[in-house]
Amino acid sequence: MEYKQEITVAATIDQIPVVTDFIESLMILAGFDSRDILGVQLAVEEACTNVDRYAYSGKDGTIHIVARVNGDRLELIIEDHGTPFDPTAHAVVLSQSDAKDRPVGGLGIHLIRCYVDRMSFEYKDGMNVLTLVKYRNQI
Repeated sequence: MEYKQEITVAATIDQIPVVTDFIESLMILAGFDSRDILGVQLAVEEACTNVDRYAYSGKDGTIHIVARVNGDRLELIIEDHGTPFDPTAHAVVLSQSDAKDRPVGGLGIHLIRCYVDRMSFEYKDGMNVLTLVKYRNQI
């Protein structure tokens, strides 16, 4: 089964439920289990939050998501016209400190990497293009 869906939303935190509902519907249709769905929703939520906070820095903007399913492979292409930022170029250093002693933030890129099978980035035609890939577990 192969299909594609797209959505464009304002790059604001209040649009995240719209995006996560879009992801959930698509992944259910593609036969992903609830654990994978929740993980990908979290990864996309982190990516969209980063776009709102950093790429647009509170200015008006949009996030465009192209979702493609081909067999057991889900590909999400997240595009924005904000400030260029390559999350794949940033190493995530995990502190050994207790949670209460760690600074707030900074784990979003790590969470994205944890919940998808592949992440890539390119800056193309004035757009940040983040691609996330998740494979459906075979039982």
